[in-house]
Amino acid sequence: MGPRKFAYLDMAKEWGFDLLRMNGAGETVFVGDRKATEDELKQYGQAWRKLTSALNKAGRAGLDVSWASVMPDDFGDMRFAGLSQTRKGPMGFAADFEDLTIKDWWNYGSVPNRNMIKQGYGTLVTQMGKALPVKLNTPATRVDWSGDGVSVKTPAGTIRAKACIVTVSPGVLSAGSIRFTPELPDWKQQAIGNLPMGLLAKIALQFDGERFGLRNNEYLRYEVPNEMPAEACYFLTWPFGFDHMVGFIGGQFGWELSAAGTDAAVDFALGEVVKMVGSDARKHFIKGHLSGWAENPWTLGAYAAATPGQYSARGDLKKPIADRLFFAGEAVAGPYIMLCSGAYMSGERVAKNVARVIG
Repeated sequence: MGPRKFAYLDMAKEWGFDLLRMNGAGETVFVGDRKATEDELKQYGQAWRKLTSALNKAGRAGLDVSWASVMPDDFGDMRFAGLSQTRKGPMGFAADFEDLTIKDWWNYGSVPNRNMIKQGYGTLVTQMGKALPVKLNTPATRVDWSGDGVSVKTPAGTIRAKACIVTVSPGVLSAGSIRFTPELPDWKQQAIGNLPMGLLAKIALQFDGERFGLRNNEYLRYEVPNEMPAEACYFLTWPFGFDHMVGFIGGQFGWELSAAGTDAAVDFALGEVVKMVGSDARKHFIKGHLSGWAENPWTLGAYAAATPGQYSARGDLKKPIADRLFFAGEAVAGPYIMLCSGAYMSGERVAKNVARVIG
């Protein structure tokens, strides 16, 4: 029996969490300080379809090249090409078109149910881990696999076992936060280097109940220049009817704005809202927050993005070493990369393999 698909969704339903299905959620598009006209929305649709068609054509051809390299020559001249690229790349795959391989796009699986949890994702993870012997605030600093088994050094002592499953992100591995003895072989280190972390950060903006004519549970996007990468923050408006928007920044601009800090990120996101709905937005604004995934030492990014020409790095990262070191996580989750559920399925699959190998 293989790993369960979307186990988190099953758990959320079983435990009575309030879910909001986001597949096919509505979209409001602004052009400057007004909503796009029907003709402009048609132009947006044309750019979106042309972009997607180009990616699919390259995917069918099995190309391991950048998204940017397969765009039609006239695509950059189309109205809303910038919006389409920013939505698909930085806001979807957490990197810009020149930094993404077509194979990641082509091999990405369909997800029939994308849900938000009213109580928050963390509450689901906490519930799942209640009965598990999890130790928090105990980071692994060294993994010694020089003997028959492995030993993992932590601030709380050393753990010895027959095998170790490494689930930290390629960003953490690349940063050398965990020292391996002996060092990981060159082919494994190369795989880690070819799977840099992408960034899709979130900026929450809380308001006092004013809605600015925007509907609940919809995506709010706007026209940006076609020159990439764009400085953009697209939003999810009033999820579950809460008095906040969730802004998204990704790719190169996401890294730059995250490095500038919370105040700068919140100021930028609020400024983009003001451009669309007017300066009254500042009067109704209460506070904002930036997710710290760029600087978070446990992730150092959002999720892995294979570089053009290096899609095989995902397979190499997945390979075990000496039947002692095994690797799992979203970066090696096959068609479900970038997803928490993908990481779960990867971990379950690898755990069963470890049990078989050492059993």
